[in-house]
Amino acid sequence: MKRCLALALGLAGVVLAPGAALGQRDPLGGQFGAIEIAMTPAEAARDVDLMSEALGRLAPQRPGIVDTYVLSASFWNEPVFENEASQAGAVLARRFDASDRMIILSAGRGARAQRTYPSATPNNFNAAIGRIAKVMDPKEDLAVIFVTSHGGQDGAVALQEQGRMGGALRALHLRAALQQAGIETKLVIVSACYSGHFILPFSNPDTVVLTAAAADKTSFGCEPSREWTFFGDALFNHALRGGDGVLEAFSEAREVITKWEDALVDGWTAKPQSVREREPQPLPSNPQSAAGDRALSVIAAAEGYGKAIACAGHLSFALDRARAGLPLRGLSDVDTLGRAFSDAHARAASLGTARGRPQAETGRAIMEVSAAALRLFPAQQDYVSGHVARCMQGISP
Repeated sequence: MKRCLALALGLAGVVLAPGAALGQRDPLGGQFGAIEIAMTPAEAARDVDLMSEALGRLAPQRPGIVDTYVLSASFWNEPVFENEASQAGAVLARRFDASDRMIILSAGRGARAQRTYPSATPNNFNAAIGRIAKVMDPKEDLAVIFVTSHGGQDGAVALQEQGRMGGALRALHLRAALQQAGIETKLVIVSACYSGHFILPFSNPDTVVLTAAAADKTSFGCEPSREWTFFGDALFNHALRGGDGVLEAFSEAREVITKWEDALVDGWTAKPQSVREREPQPLPSNPQSAAGDRALSVIAAAEGYGKAIACAGHLSFALDRARAGLPLRGLSDVDTLGRAFSDAHARAASLGTARGRPQAETGRAIMEVSAAALRLFPAQQDYVSGHVARCMQGISP
């Protein structure tokens, strides 16, 4: 298993064209930006269309309701990062009732792959933040920013479209953009090596920040062939699919990552000494978090409906298993599960009504979660069962 690239991102060595590299100093002087070669006219026109559609789809803010706006961006042109940005966006949209308030940007999947999402250029990224700020109520609503890429030891998150663009996003860049846009309450999630550099700049009452690694550690799972990085897989594909809150899900994700990283160490230890001398021992990534009190209260209000849907969906899955004679461990009583599901369904419907969601829409969302649990169960039996058990505990008097 390879590590994420440990990039020395003064942006020295970011290749824009064969044989052409930037100099040994950061040509941007520490500012947020990129060295960029123009797209072809057709590509540029398509990118403008995609970006215009993405900005235009954002639903307006609803007074009296904590609405959430999600920006999910892949900054490196390999499939694992675009997969992670798009799938994490879907999980976040479900959790925060934000399917019509989400923008996905991507550096693409490689030079010859047709673009699916608007490009993750600095201008598009800032335009997304600016549009979100324009339609949200900064005093009431929540912005969720997720970025995934390789990272450098100086805390820079790399921006690359191979052969066309190279740049970096640093914590101070993102903080400045959000401040300039007037966005107050935010959840910032960074999946990259050395992303712990984002903790201190975002340690304030209005922000919750979660990072894939400590400031001096790499993260894992960045190979192009993977669907997720370790951090994205553990947080979004495992923990946040359940009914726990964001911080509880982050704690669960840390446990999952520790288990996977321990397996990496075991694999390294089993290799011949000659190989170990050439390959450094994998060290724990040590994901980090910081949580502001005001942000936590807004997040709790924003994710209540999504948590209720997650619990109802998982309980529906457990009930179906019990009725089929294939119960989850310790969850075989059909009557008990039936009552728990009814209570969870009623809670989700009530919260949905308060948010202007028809009961039929809530019912469909619950069934989608149940279907997802069925798909995930063969590979995630312990985690899916754990989600159900915790939902049962939360519903029990």
